[in-house]
Amino acid sequence: MGWTYTHRGSTPVKQFLADHVNCENEHAKWLILDIAIVKMRTAYMAVEIIRRDKETGQLDTATRKVVAFVFLLDYRPSDPDYDMGYKDMDESMGPCESECPERILNLLTPTDHEYALVWRQRCRDTIARKKAFRLSKDAVIETRPISFQDGRTRTRFKVISCRPLRLLCLETHTICRVSRRTLQSMHIQKRAKLPINDNEVKI
Repeated sequence: MGWTYTHRGSTPVKQFLADHVNCENEHAKWLILDIAIVKMRTAYMAVEIIRRDKETGQLDTATRKVVAFVFLLDYRPSDPDYDMGYKDMDESMGPCESECPERILNLLTPTDHEYALVWRQRCRDTIARKKAFRLSKDAVIETRPISFQDGRTRTRFKVISCRPLRLLCLETHTICRVSRRTLQSMHIQKRAKLPINDNEVKI
């Protein structure tokens, strides 16, 4: 499914999304139980769906399920008529985005849909990596080769400051700046104390 652009104006993003998802018709009722917007570009939602009984027309709670919706978001504040764009999908489509918060995943009901199961596991793997990655002063980190502006690649660092994040390259004894996101897949090996110099390069 492609992108849809419309007018949001001053409506908060979460309310804007709720207005587009929450609905009830002759077939079913859809209700957002929780929503999380990650980095302002991806919205993850736990959506409750209850179908209506075909004979009585009443909502049948036996059909209740909670699934994940994923909305990609785009903003065009300079456009007075189409300032908000979104691309919607549900977990059964196997979204590429997999940073759904744990609190959203915990609201979902069991499913046997293969793509949804794979997507949920990818999200939980992402959560596990973030929980396992804890920076502490003097921790030694070994990484895949990272290229820096001085033309060199580096793979082993010691944390000399957490806030702001500063690393000492153990190969060149140079102070380096690397984003926390880049370090998410890095593994803390050991603790060490080494002298540092005043040279600093940026990634």
